[in-house]
Amino acid sequence: MAEQGRLGELDSLRGIASMSVVLYHSASLLGIMAALPWLYHTPLQFLLAGHQAVIFFFLLSGFVLALPFAEGKSRGYGSFMLRRLIRLYPPYIVSLAFGLVLRLLFYRVPINDLWSRPIGWIPIVQHIVMIDQFHQQYFNPVIWSLVMEMRIALIFPFIIWFVMRANWMWSALIGFVLSVCGILLHVQYEDHIDFFTNYYDTAHYVLMFVVGALMAKHRHRLVNAFNGLRIATRLVLGVVAFIVYTWGNNLGWDHWGLLGNLVSDWFTTVSSGCFIIAALASIRFKAMLHWRPMAFVGRVSYSFYLVHLVVLLALMNLFTNPSSILYPDEVEKYYLSPYWLLVGTVGISLALAALSYRYVELPSIRLGRYLMGGRIPRRNYQDERTAEGRHL
Repeated sequence: MAEQGRLGELDSLRGIASMSVVLYHSASLLGIMAALPWLYHTPLQFLLAGHQAVIFFFLLSGFVLALPFAEGKSRGYGSFMLRRLIRLYPPYIVSLAFGLVLRLLFYRVPINDLWSRPIGWIPIVQHIVMIDQFHQQYFNPVIWSLVMEMRIALIFPFIIWFVMRANWMWSALIGFVLSVCGILLHVQYEDHIDFFTNYYDTAHYVLMFVVGALMAKHRHRLVNAFNGLRIATRLVLGVVAFIVYTWGNNLGWDHWGLLGNLVSDWFTTVSSGCFIIAALASIRFKAMLHWRPMAFVGRVSYSFYLVHLVVLLALMNLFTNPSSILYPDEVEKYYLSPYWLLVGTVGISLALAALSYRYVELPSIRLGRYLMGGRIPRRNYQDERTAEGRHL
């Protein structure tokens, strides 16, 4: 199958990951995870692995961004950055504006310090500039991962230049050293930096982009190696990857604190890589990922990721019983069941994501292709999405 055709499977994987972020935030903030702790010990925990999903996003971004270079279709630095900026920035800005409007309309009660900090020009400028280190909880808390994306995009052409010319072991070693340095510096200065947008984590996350680029470079060998395995071996590999991805972020690392959580990202990266290779190689897995509802979530996954938390915060503020703050043991916290709020968050976010995809993402993709001298049939949305690849 042509390389373009494979990106549909990757979109669906990204959609699954974005759904897990939505479910994780909803279940955590609404108290569902605290009320149903047994979920952690079931395979359903896979759908609540929010942090692991972000690691998967970084790995997949490195893979997709490296594909043109691996195929000999290299771009100049200015061309790469312009296209990347146009792809990420318009939906990002729309989501910030959306978060600001919903905060002004609905904010009533503090929820884990989200939306509670005073609005001013400094945080607004920091959000617009995007690559600065700042507190991300003013408007749309999920945008910290986009900050990491943009920082790494600034150096990605240099990363891919080295990856394509060096032995894979040297590339992996440099990425690993950067990760180790970033982890140690984050732990050392944890009390003096922002937890999410600090520069040390950027160095740590470079490793995921390097691994993704290496996978793009050697994808044919990896796919052939996977297809050369016995079916039983593939199943065992899949089960191990599932277990490591689902529970490896916490299991066995609790007593290491922040250090353990960051180190566990290495194992999440490896297990995520197994999912990508399986999606490229396995006919059965591909067929599953082409299921239409799954493909739909994959198509709108970037906007789904961007809008879901502001929708959740708006609903929580709208349906929170103010009396529950003063009398938490005497009245219900919400006017609606937390489970209905979760369903509402998913449904409304998907609807808004579909609109954003249609009216923000696709025009951005067309603009990027136009500025790069390419032409796309106006209504050929599937080809636009496939040719561009997508990030979350």
